Amino acid sequence: MRRAAAFLSGVSLLACLSSCAMTEIPSREVSYSIDAPPKMLFLGDSIAAGYGLEGYTAGDLYSCPSYANLLKVKYDSELGDKCGHEMVNRAVSGDTSADLIELIRSGELDNDLKDSDAVVISVGGNDLLDIMLSFLSSLGITEKGTFDSGSFDLFSAASGFLSMNDDVDKALEQFGTNIRIISDELSKRTDGKVFVQTLYDPLEHFSNFKKVTDFSEKKIGRLNEIISDNAAERYTVIDVAADFKGKADELTNIAGFDIHPNAEGHKVIADDVDAAFRTAGFSYMTTEYGEKRLTKQGRTAIGGGIAGLLAAITAITAVLLHMKKKEN
Repeated sequence: MRRAAAFLSGVSLLACLSSCAMTEIPSREVSYSIDAPPKMLFLGDSIAAGYGLEGYTAGDLYSCPSYANLLKVKYDSELGDKCGHEMVNRAVSGDTSADLIELIRSGELDNDLKDSDAVVISVGGNDLLDIMLSFLSSLGITEKGTFDSGSFDLFSAASGFLSMNDDVDKALEQFGTNIRIISDELSKRTDGKVFVQTLYDPLEHFSNFKKVTDFSEKKIGRLNEIISDNAAERYTVIDVAADFKGKADELTNIAGFDIHPNAEGHKVIADDVDAAFRTAGFSYMTTEYGEKRLTKQGRTAIGGGIAGLLAAITAITAVLLHMKKKEN
């Protein structure tokens, strides 16, 4: 009976060793290359926020046809069956580069930055254009080629222009410092790829005021040089300005003294950002599983169990043969 019990124990042991405790499903992390980011974050000013577009409100940046939202729709379709897609827009209308530094340092963006694959920044417009527009407004210029000549004072205009020039130069110098700080602060908080847009020149609209348009072209051109000069390994430049050049009337609301892109302008920016993404390239990770198999421990244990079972069978066989001989 003891031999039979040993046999049954061996069989039970094999059954136990064949259970899930001694098996595993192998897995591995696999990386796939894609053209668009699984998660993108938009930061900066009213251009990125979508100010002036139908459906825009300060409390809802997701219901207007901004370039951020146009890309979200595009990538939801493109990446939905692969890795999914998420877009977060934390741009703030009216923000300057200094405001963006403060927002980043506040920690409010840390969670979004941590897992973003792409961070897109539009900033600098409020550093310069508010100064320029205030000057134009002080001259009474509100539409292309028109101003209030009755209140125009040449001396005041010349004095104001010199003052504006100094203010703009100081703003440009500070912007150079700020764009480097922004980049450094982002590098501490995200492994995602950072993109910075150049600033288009909406004041080219005022073509009857050559001194204004020349000044605007020079100063905004300098801002864009600062963006490009500081890129290096910090970020990728998206040259929005190049595609807006000569098209301010077509792509912005400047005819209404509003510097912001219209719906067509946002489509152009969306194409620019998309092209930059596809050039940069992205990837996502997924866990893939193989066939169920024995673990090393399971193989060792089963090997020992089989040996034990064979020994038990051999012993039982020997006993039965011995008993048969005695009967004979």
